[in-house]
Amino acid sequence: MGPPCTERCRLRCSEKIDEDHRNAIFKLYWEMGCITRQRDFICKHLTIVTPKYSYKRENNNRKPKHAFHLTLGENRVRVCKIFFKNTLGINDRPIRTVLEKMCDSGIVEPEKRGKHGNQHKVLDEVVQGIKNHIDSIPRIESHYLRQQTSREFIDGGKNLMDLYRDYKKMCEDEGKPAGEQHTYRKIFKQDYNISFFIPKKDMCEFCAAFENMDVLKKEENELKYLEHHTEKEFSRVEKNEDKLKVQENYIVACYDLQAVLPLPMCKTSAFYYKSKLNVCNFTICELNKDKCNCYVWSEVDSLRGANEIGSCVLEFIKEKAQAVNDPNLEIVFYSDNCCGQQKNQFMFSMYMYALANFRIKSITHKFLISGHTQNENDNVHSVIEKEVRKFLKSSPIYVPEQYITLIKSAKKRGNTYNVKGMLYSDFYDLKNLAYECGTHFNKNTHGDTVRLSDIKVIKFVKENHGEIRILYKNSFTENQFNEIALNRQSRSRRNANRLGFPLKQLNNTKLELTTRKKNDLKSLIDSNLIPRYYAELFYNGIL
Repeated sequence: MGPPCTERCRLRCSEKIDEDHRNAIFKLYWEMGCITRQRDFICKHLTIVTPKYSYKRENNNRKPKHAFHLTLGENRVRVCKIFFKNTLGINDRPIRTVLEKMCDSGIVEPEKRGKHGNQHKVLDEVVQGIKNHIDSIPRIESHYLRQQTSREFIDGGKNLMDLYRDYKKMCEDEGKPAGEQHTYRKIFKQDYNISFFIPKKDMCEFCAAFENMDVLKKEENELKYLEHHTEKEFSRVEKNEDKLKVQENYIVACYDLQAVLPLPMCKTSAFYYKSKLNVCNFTICELNKDKCNCYVWSEVDSLRGANEIGSCVLEFIKEKAQAVNDPNLEIVFYSDNCCGQQKNQFMFSMYMYALANFRIKSITHKFLISGHTQNENDNVHSVIEKEVRKFLKSSPIYVPEQYITLIKSAKKRGNTYNVKGMLYSDFYDLKNLAYECGTHFNKNTHGDTVRLSDIKVIKFVKENHGEIRILYKNSFTENQFNEIALNRQSRSRRNANRLGFPLKQLNNTKLELTTRKKNDLKSLIDSNLIPRYYAELFYNGIL
């Protein structure tokens, strides 16, 4: 609301209507929330001023003058135009619009914006062409968000404007009509749930949500928030204490799976719109030793579940047990809380199998707090991604062996990364191992239910007589361990006690690719975008 008119006003508006009534009128006008009702309000408070004497020239089209009023109780009070405009908080434009739309009967014409029926309609052929182009972009499954959202992701090598340029060029080459940029953007945003791929979340969702809560909700969730941060701080303190304990027979390591590395990789736009192979890189970093093991495989050899993660960890444990050769060897692992990969009964059965078959005293797994799982593996992945980007400036990547070479040479100082290429024959069926063991992890020795999702620390200890005990904590703040009761199924009691049976191989042959990936890779080979040498070396064997 603007200021009232000055003392020089002949109508003395400020003396007729005080500030409280002005505020009430202003509030009433804007609370209408409808432009049609606001125009009717203005129209209702306008009257034509008819002069006593009028001298008009011939063909004079001068419009009549209007007087302005405001309602005060049951009375209409005449005010000047400045007082009227400033009280309603408007300028001349709404008044001019009302006068232009007012008919002879004093009724304002209804609003016709968007209702005139002359809107520009985009051809169905153009809309379908835009959708076909968007559908042709291969989706990337986010390693970090796939269990939390249905949103699809695409490679961040291009932005939305780059995609539109490619679409427009495709239409020109095919002689088809192309839609405008704003049409392409509208369809991309409204008809699809797609985002450009972001490798990792930088902020804890719970912490971010708490910061955005109002005062009342913050008070309700304050205890939960304090517990969350306490667990985060205690987990980091415990990790630092474990690092100080590192010696020959006390190994502390953290592991994580890197976001998928697409194959083949090239700067050419033709590669962008083709489905690619997924190459996985699983890293295990030994803390305070400057050592990192990388296990690399493609999706034709295996997937990214508990079997694959467990097989790589078992390979690492076997290597360390043979190198140290000490029955008092203790291994401590840190990782995130992904239930599909490491926080499950299949991994726990693998730890029991490793204790039973190798010279190891204990294996402890500590799970970092969700949203605060930053660890040494993030640095390893960053170094590898930087090396890949640098290499792509001069040459494409066609086969998994090139990724292995790049990972080996990625680290320039200290020990280089120890890389092992994994084949389909290197992976074990840990789900079958858990079935054969018949071990359940759902009750403790007090008869209480154990929820694997609540466990923060789990420790597998081999006693002198060979029996295995499983201890756990649901919080890093707890001083004492609880013990899981190993209630094994009777049909496999002997196997569960000995755990000496050979592991079953996960896959007997390479895995089949989807039809779309096969067709896209064949088209790249047929168009010579993948050289014949690499086709004979790798691709012909999987297509």
